Amino acid sequence: MNAYETQLEFSGAQGHAVVVECDKPWRLVFWSKAQYVGCWDLGKGVWFTPEWLETNSPEDHHCYEPIMDKQLRYSRIRILESGPARAKVHWHYACCNMRYQVFNGNTTADEYYTVYPNGTAIRKLVAWPGNESDLGGNPNFWEVLEYILINGKGTRPEENLVLQKAFTLQNLEGKEISFSWPPPKNSHGPLCASYPEIADWKMYIGRVHLKDRPDPYTIIAKDQRIFPYKPCTYCKGDHPSFGLFSGDVNTFKHWPATDMEDFVLAADAGEDVGKVATHSSFINCQYSSVPGDRPPRPTSWLFLTGATDMPSTFLVDLAKSWYYPAQVETGYENKGKIPGMARGRVLYEGYAYSEMAYRFRKYGEDKIEFQMTPKENVINPVFIVNGWRSSSAGISFNGRKLGEEQFWTQISGEDLVMWVNEIIDRATKITISA
Repeated sequence: MNAYETQLEFSGAQGHAVVVECDKPWRLVFWSKAQYVGCWDLGKGVWFTPEWLETNSPEDHHCYEPIMDKQLRYSRIRILESGPARAKVHWHYACCNMRYQVFNGNTTADEYYTVYPNGTAIRKLVAWPGNESDLGGNPNFWEVLEYILINGKGTRPEENLVLQKAFTLQNLEGKEISFSWPPPKNSHGPLCASYPEIADWKMYIGRVHLKDRPDPYTIIAKDQRIFPYKPCTYCKGDHPSFGLFSGDVNTFKHWPATDMEDFVLAADAGEDVGKVATHSSFINCQYSSVPGDRPPRPTSWLFLTGATDMPSTFLVDLAKSWYYPAQVETGYENKGKIPGMARGRVLYEGYAYSEMAYRFRKYGEDKIEFQMTPKENVINPVFIVNGWRSSSAGISFNGRKLGEEQFWTQISGEDLVMWVNEIIDRATKITISA
């Protein structure tokens, strides 16, 4: 896999792009004509994005969000890492309106996409709510997730989607809510009003079901540490605030692949569906359902996102693998003391949800050994070893040396990054050495 810069054409528009290829039928694209929003290119003119940071003002009808930055006054993209084991891309933007005014003077966000060879990425959204001015007043909301399908010129959502099962939201137990296309008219409102059971879910696995293409997905955990939220004011339940889009207004033409600025809030696609690039929305998720509420500066959210042609049970396993890390023991732990405390040549520094990676630091010889005991199956484990001096590395499981086709490595500064094309389903002794 690799990340690179190129000129990209989509729906009759051309512009600069950063593209991440991951040896799958899908790829991740950051395109200037989409204001560098991270989008999964699913083939045949269809893309998907889990959105961006968006806010809205009681002082006007504007949406303050990066897709209003048609002139790219604020939006910037850069490749942080590119190699066989992973790619990492940083996108910086401001939440502005169509007049290029930034909400509260300096509301910005940084997004980091860490992408692995299996076509899975962790999206890290870091929000910096503004504090320089009162432009826009107090916010109506802070939106961090929306399941958005992008229909390229010449395509229509009803041609791209599995109509009877266009979107599903499920939990770790396999319970599923299914939505057909188009959604019912006048259905806009809190998701929990129609589906109160979501209040008790631990994770939310959203999937768009496409015809003849892989299905994009985004997964979030109900965990304040990695997905901050305020409990719902509608049902009083302890869950993130999800909203449904109405079937009569849910396909728009103001983004992407257009420079139009003569609108406020959004532009309904109407009869132009199929003639220009459009985007269609299913459900969204906001930090709080309390108007005027705002997250601290900064606040971070994590999302597991990608595409798949596997059944939904695979996404359940993937979600568990991400959220429930294995126990790791190097032998240098202080037994019976504070959890995580260790001292010695090889130190396990912990599991990074934002990278889906197990992090180590070592001194001396380029070799570490540790025991990994999974709580759930570990799918494609990622190991990062700080202090690595050699230019290469190998790995063995219980003394069995893995072949070069079973793992990918790269050196990033003083870190060895290793992605392993294996599933760990039992206690395993792992050795990484030069």
